[in-house]
Amino acid sequence: MLHAHRQGPTRRAPEFSAYRWPPGFREGGGAGLPAEGPVGLRAGRLMAVAIAAAVLAALGGALWLAARRFVGSGVQRLRRGGDPGLMHGKTVLITGANSGLGRATAAELLRLGARVIMGCRDRARAEEAAGQLRRELSQASEYGPEPGVGGAGELVVRELDLASLRSVRAFCQEMLQEEPRLDVLINNAGIFQCPYMKTEDGFEMQFGVNHLGHFLLTNLLLGLLKSSAPSRIVVVSSKLYKYGDINFDDLNSEQSYNKSFCYSRSKLANILFTRELARRLEGTNVTVNVLHPGIVRTNLGRHIHIPLLVKPLFNLVSWAFFKTPVEGAQTSIYLASSPEVEGVSGRYFGDCKEEELLPKAMDESVARKLWDISEVMVGILK
Repeated sequence: MLHAHRQGPTRRAPEFSAYRWPPGFREGGGAGLPAEGPVGLRAGRLMAVAIAAAVLAALGGALWLAARRFVGSGVQRLRRGGDPGLMHGKTVLITGANSGLGRATAAELLRLGARVIMGCRDRARAEEAAGQLRRELSQASEYGPEPGVGGAGELVVRELDLASLRSVRAFCQEMLQEEPRLDVLINNAGIFQCPYMKTEDGFEMQFGVNHLGHFLLTNLLLGLLKSSAPSRIVVVSSKLYKYGDINFDDLNSEQSYNKSFCYSRSKLANILFTRELARRLEGTNVTVNVLHPGIVRTNLGRHIHIPLLVKPLFNLVSWAFFKTPVEGAQTSIYLASSPEVEGVSGRYFGDCKEEELLPKAMDESVARKLWDISEVMVGILK
């Protein structure tokens, strides 16, 4: 996704987690080997047996899950087999559409006939991804050829850096000048558990990109969305919102920084923003809903450091248990295109179904206060 790196003043906070070796083990040239001596040798053999058993168990589980996935592939095909002309004539803006969930969402909405605008920080990478998508769509699809009318849609690349309010404003100005309508806005881009760094405007990166950048983008495009109604806004959040809290005394994490907590806080902010926006949009025929995609194999976790010895096992487990980007994108696609959610607003979805929220994500007073403060932070109000 977007905004993993940013130029400008940064500072790092101390890491809060480190790999701890079990008692009787040591690091160094023989990192991971037991301490010397008979006891250590015995422990080493037991450790080898335990590792082998864990690997075999993980392999067995992976094979079982893989079998289930292949057997259930028909369900996935049915979910992606909608009317290719469903989104014909509609314009969709997706942030972070050059990789992961955003790319998968763009591919399917293109197949449904939409005109898709990719809003991406790295234009070169976005153009490369767009070229790949165009080639894929031009080839024969496993679902059959696209019809001549309402077939694959148009793909447009535009530069958008959500870590820069200046970039967001320039992007929106271009959109308002050149786009006669906007039917769907998908706030998809995000950054996950990065070291402490700041946006161009001095905001903590995760809060600045995941919440504030999208907050300004959405507000500046509301007029176009209203004039294009019925239209939709889709916000990608995470189940990890459950571990976050809105600390109005330290929204910029200058007093303390924990990368996991700050990610969860930004995702909680996404939900509170969605619910407050839904309240403000009542009667406009513009809907807004929020979703969690589940655990998906994307490059979003590039800041997570996994010990070298554990990586093969982690890769096996992630292949078996994590969703593919196509699977993870299904709820975004559903909320952007399905007639089933026409007129539905202010709800939280997972796996294309509405889900319950924790009370802290439904606190209207917190949502309104966060909205008011966000308006000041992004310069909508002085």
